[in-house]
Amino acid sequence: MANIESLNLSGCYNLTDNGLGHAFVQEIGSLRALNLSLCKQITDSSLGRIAQYLKGLEVLELGGCSNITNTGLLLIAWGLQRLKSLNLRSCRHLSDVGIGHLAGMTRSAAEGCLGLEQLTLQDCQKLTDLSLKHISRGLTGLRLLNLSFCGGISDAGLLHLSHMGSLRSLNLRSCDNISDTGIMHLAMGSLRLSGLDVSFCDKVGDQSLAYIAQGLDGLKSLSLCSCHISDDGINRMVRQMHGLRTLNIGQCVRITDKGLELIAEHLSQLTGIDLYGCTRITKRGLERITQLPCLKVRILLALSQPATESRPFCSPGRIRYRLHLGFMEGDLPEVSAGCLNAGWTSSGHRAPLEREKWVWPHCTFRNRRGCF
Repeated sequence: MANIESLNLSGCYNLTDNGLGHAFVQEIGSLRALNLSLCKQITDSSLGRIAQYLKGLEVLELGGCSNITNTGLLLIAWGLQRLKSLNLRSCRHLSDVGIGHLAGMTRSAAEGCLGLEQLTLQDCQKLTDLSLKHISRGLTGLRLLNLSFCGGISDAGLLHLSHMGSLRSLNLRSCDNISDTGIMHLAMGSLRLSGLDVSFCDKVGDQSLAYIAQGLDGLKSLSLCSCHISDDGINRMVRQMHGLRTLNIGQCVRITDKGLELIAEHLSQLTGIDLYGCTRITKRGLERITQLPCLKVRILLALSQPATESRPFCSPGRIRYRLHLGFMEGDLPEVSAGCLNAGWTSSGHRAPLEREKWVWPHCTFRNRRGCF
């Protein structure tokens, strides 16, 4: 292993601390990336070895390693000063204390991983606004922060993040306590975000879109799926967001054709839009949105009536379609008719699909929820 630069052990469910102990018995200075995602038997003991022998690590993936605690983060903060990317998804024992270790904000001897550029804390349920305070003060070079499904984060915490000038991507998906007030904090600060995801934050409404237009008008990607927004909010936002490339408004059931007309009129640079579950839009709105000159990907609600050879869902052309399917496998032949450009997903579909039978030349499979 003398010259190895990357090691991927993700999904090795039987891997234990003892096994890693045999692998890491001396310094491996060449190793830059280590993936231990879903190695659920790994504990803080292994992180101690990693911190001791892999000091050159820049990328560490620990998503789903549910036995890791704050002590493990202290060990990382002590030994991995070169770390640039850290994934702690669903490490549910972690708390504000551990994030404080990473940010060098506790009284421990650890300096912290102050060079971090990407930090994923998705589904770390014990984190509160104090973690965001630690991050804003200690991890000032952070460019990507994923806080999705962190139910303990509130509007007050976003005030801490609002002056992180290096931050470019912020994911707040399914943070249930985020509201228009939190979006106001972000917009009134000095952020230069290019990507923001507040999908499934049901306290986010039209007022948030007004704040975004005022203070976050440099966004390239905005996800608002299942937010409480309407055509009025779209009207407030689109006039200032001319650089927007991707807009996800799936399951925003108050959006109508009027909203799509506003999008088509003002967001001429849009390359992708998610309209899954927008039940009040009609053929008229869809025809208007497809006239956007740069549109390449459109994600649609599967129509209630089956497609036929004479009336396909889509026809080959410049736009690539992804149809989100909410029904059983027996319906797929009807959906496939005339849809040569279609890629599709199983949304709300529990049984495994026969991929070999139904894959078409340009198909892609994707999980609707975007969580793991």
